[in-house]
Amino acid sequence: MALLDAAFLQKLDRLVLGSRKRRGGTRGGERRSIRRGQSQEFADHRPYVPGDDLRFLDWHLYGRLDTLWIKLFEEESDRTVQVILDRSASMEGEKLDYARRVAAALSWVALGKSDRVAVGSFDEGLTDYAPPRRGRRSAHGIFETLEKVHPGGETDPERAFAAWPRHRGGGIILLFSDFLYPDGHELPLRRLAARGDELHVFHILSPAEVKPPLHGDLTLVDRETGESLHVNITPELKERYTKRVLTWCDEIAASCRKVGGSYNRVLTHVPLEELMLDDLRRRGIIA
Repeated sequence: MALLDAAFLQKLDRLVLGSRKRRGGTRGGERRSIRRGQSQEFADHRPYVPGDDLRFLDWHLYGRLDTLWIKLFEEESDRTVQVILDRSASMEGEKLDYARRVAAALSWVALGKSDRVAVGSFDEGLTDYAPPRRGRRSAHGIFETLEKVHPGGETDPERAFAAWPRHRGGGIILLFSDFLYPDGHELPLRRLAARGDELHVFHILSPAEVKPPLHGDLTLVDRETGESLHVNITPELKERYTKRVLTWCDEIAASCRKVGGSYNRVLTHVPLEELMLDDLRRRGIIA
């Protein structure tokens, strides 16, 4: 089944993946860079020195100050958008399906504005990695890579993120995960943020994980480890559980803010069009 239909892709055509940072890219594109170049976006002046290109002399300023100044412009550059999907066993089903579709939609938006897009997934290590590609003609290959992402085993995000290739120039990391990490979320987030790229975290949850439709005596089995737990699920226990889940989400959000990233809790029952065209635009992820 195709991840996204043509009608929905058309609605995404005019969107732009936002950025809170200006970084240097590796080649000409459609993003503002911190480097000085020769685009049409004026940035600053500096005194003329012999050998400068005379085309960039500011003659109006010369007429007022009787000294020679060179116009500086912001150079346009591209970015590398890095899409990282959690494919551990706990993501199996609607969470992974939803994450792949959101990842595909954001990749399509990025490819429309000269960004390069790299995709990969992880469980105990890095898997299904595809190097950066650019242009909407690359979308088919990127979508194929996303479609091949299937549930794996246990999770070792630190090991996986350490293996994720570094990319020259500025970049954005889009992380899709349920954050069911055996050793917690803080160190993996710090490892990603230490790369210096802009980080956007998408915490993928199913409604049943927040408010489970369970009751009575049950045996719960961990999908990744196989460990089991016998519980008697009462209304009071479910209420305490939901509060703890929401507190855990707040803790992840706080960790994201601490490392300079954005946190986006995403429930899989939200229609994809509503998420992309309303929620993420309101949060400034896309514009």
